[in-house]
Amino acid sequence: MTERGDTNRRRGGYTRRQVMRGALGAGAALSVGGLAAACGGSSGGGSSGGGGGSGGAAGGTIRIGSFADPAMVPFRDDFLPKFKADTGITAKYSETNYDAWYQNSKTDGLQKTGGYDIYVMDDNWVPEFAAGGIVQSLDELGLKVNPDILEKGLDQGYWPPKTGPRLKDFADATPELFALVIIDDVQMLYYHKDYFSSPPATWDDVFNVAKTKSNPPKLYGWSPRGVAGNPIVQTYGGNFANDDWSPGFNGPEGVGALERLFEFIPYMPSSIADYDTTEETALLLQGHCTALTEYTGTAHAVDDPQQSKVVNKIDFAATPSQEKSGPAIGTFICGIASGAPNTAGAVKFLEWFTSDAVQKDFAGGGSAAVTGSALRDPSLASQYRWLPAIADAVDNSIPKPRTPDEPKMEDLLGTALNQALVEAISKKSGYTAIAQSHLNTAAQQISDYLAQQGTY
Repeated sequence: MTERGDTNRRRGGYTRRQVMRGALGAGAALSVGGLAAACGGSSGGGSSGGGGGSGGAAGGTIRIGSFADPAMVPFRDDFLPKFKADTGITAKYSETNYDAWYQNSKTDGLQKTGGYDIYVMDDNWVPEFAAGGIVQSLDELGLKVNPDILEKGLDQGYWPPKTGPRLKDFADATPELFALVIIDDVQMLYYHKDYFSSPPATWDDVFNVAKTKSNPPKLYGWSPRGVAGNPIVQTYGGNFANDDWSPGFNGPEGVGALERLFEFIPYMPSSIADYDTTEETALLLQGHCTALTEYTGTAHAVDDPQQSKVVNKIDFAATPSQEKSGPAIGTFICGIASGAPNTAGAVKFLEWFTSDAVQKDFAGGGSAAVTGSALRDPSLASQYRWLPAIADAVDNSIPKPRTPDEPKMEDLLGTALNQALVEAISKKSGYTAIAQSHLNTAAQQISDYLAQQGTY
């Protein structure tokens, strides 16, 4: 995710999917490995039962608002009716486009107008919405967290963050849970089983297949996004932002990661610098590339004969390691509105939806559930083979820096990465100097931008 929360987020017409593609640029930046170091954390304790309804007596109606996204269709159409059947509480649901919902939910929370009980959010809204009092502390409301929720998905809802850099005004604050993950969207490796006998463990493995088996333009070795915000390299051991907010991507690790991307140039489409999600996934679905990195939303398409010529040919794994694995994570996450009319009903819904039984039911349609037991259930994995890969990817994921300015940081780095790729394609040599120059430029731009904000 990216392009939220700053000039980019406020441009009209973005969908969550478009926003997330940008996020692969920086926080997840340099994604043939993970330049950002993986952050940890600990999950909250609590019940894994079917929704105990903490926070007082719940009943009546709750109102849930969201941005429109295909991943929300089962949630909306199947599980809200089930919630009423199980609890007697009616869940009214409304959605709009991504930009409009960000503004609507923010206004509702700041003014405490009570239009909604639950906001479905992008996880990098959490710093702004939590720090600004737009959503309530779920800890204070007594929400019981299912301990089977994957830790790194759960961590996306804490403010301030448990690990990594913090805004100086929150340097000594105790992290509290302000939002609860409902869909674990994360970057995975999609690889063609005809060319890989087993999941590639490192980017060297991916490169070796590209070098020995690709045959452009019939078969490319890897299909990354080349536009600004490109997922480029993700496992070479650097950081997007160090704990003091200084850029950590322009050292030897970042340069090495970007050089590795450039080595794939002979095995990628010549117009790769202009590729976005549509173009890269089309190559995979038409059988014209051996591997790509993408979020979970593409998984359903690979076995759909209406969309795919590679039905049952694609398998899934966490993104490969070099120094470490480090997929980008971008969860769908729910907060309870500051002016929620039915706080108890909202708490009951979040506990119910993230319970073991409901999460297994949710994964039973192939959706990216948030509990380990649902994603790793053998019977479900035999039908939806991407589910255990989602769990592995979440467990190895790299969170973005937790600040409302993160989308701007990603945009600056993503643009520099695209410019570096364009230059490398043109010159076909001098890769080290190209990588160092563009990464240094992005590092300086980000440092200057953060200095102007005065909150770091």
